[in-house]
This record gives sequence, C-alpha cells and structure tokens, in this order.
Amino acid sequence: MKKKPEQPTFEEQLLRLEEIVQHLDVGDVPLAEMLTLYEEGMTLTQQCSQFLSETEQKVTTIQTS
Repeated sequence: MKKKPEQPTFEEQLLRLEEIVQHLDVGDVPLAEMLTLYEEGMTLTQQCSQFLSETEQKVTTIQTS
C-alpha cells in the first residue's frame, strides 16, 4: 500500500506563504509564475485558516470541559 504524503505542518505552510508574498511583492517572476504562486498562496491561506479554526474549536472544547 502506498503511504499518503504527509501534509506540511502549519509552520511550514506559513513559511512558504511568506516566501510567496515576498516574490509577489518584488515582482521578480514572470506573470505566469506569479499566477501560479498566487494560486498556491490562496490554497495555503485556506489551509492555514482551516487549521486555526479547528485549533480554536479544540481549545474552546478543552476550556469548557
């Protein structure tokens, strides 16, 4: 059986997102690559947001237990 590839940690996703933002701010990449980076950044943003929401729910559950 094939192993499912591991999801990057929240911290790794955040670091990658910061790298993407730096590239987009500088504008040192071709337009097609900028679009690819933007799409990756949006995906990472959604994943990080989901992780934070789930973590907040866990903390709330722990606090009310």
